[in-house]
Amino acid sequence: MADIIVKIIIESWNILQDSAVFILFGFFAAGMLKAFLPGDFVARHLGKGKFSNVLKASALGAPIPLCSCGVIPAAAGLRQQGASKGATSAFLISTPETGVDSIAVTYALLDPVMTLFRPLSAILTAILTGITVNLFEKNGKNETPEIPASPT
Repeated sequence: MADIIVKIIIESWNILQDSAVFILFGFFAAGMLKAFLPGDFVARHLGKGKFSNVLKASALGAPIPLCSCGVIPAAAGLRQQGASKGATSAFLISTPETGVDSIAVTYALLDPVMTLFRPLSAILTAILTGITVNLFEKNGKNETPEIPASPT
């Protein structure tokens, strides 16, 4: 049993080392967004829970070459600058799915038709997710019910 736990820890460390470059690139992208976008730009364009803000976030995330590890710090930076939860969710989904590397792999493994449909479906999924998040958000609070503590 201890041997399995040691192997899990070693493999987790290896995965962390492999993904560290992409996470650092995500921090770099978040820093660039913070440095070059005016302070009120994100709040003005992505801040309200409107449909157009979700569309803008999906379009903003589509050309950025971040993987699923590197997009998290960039999305956190957008959220800290005032982006709504729906816009942040749309950015989180559209960015890694429309990267050049994922489209190239799709072309290599599948066919040109799937290469066309993958980014389109990623943007559509991002928009639907952002709209859904905005629908469930009201006054900054999530509408999911709280689970009461068990009486013990």
